[in-house]
Amino acid sequence: MPTVRTTMRPDQPIEVGEAEYLDLQRQGLLVEPPEPPAVMPVTKKAVPSATSKEG
Repeated sequence: MPTVRTTMRPDQPIEVGEAEYLDLQRQGLLVEPPEPPAVMPVTKKAVPSATSKEG
């Protein structure tokens, strides 16, 4: 049995059956859990190496 939060009572988690869960989901009455913040990928800066010799 899934535990859900509804838009009518978002502060109270309730246990519902599979059919009731689908009905609530279809009606848009479920409160979605907050998404974790997006993490930006770390990019490395191009740094000239000390061993490379130019010109």
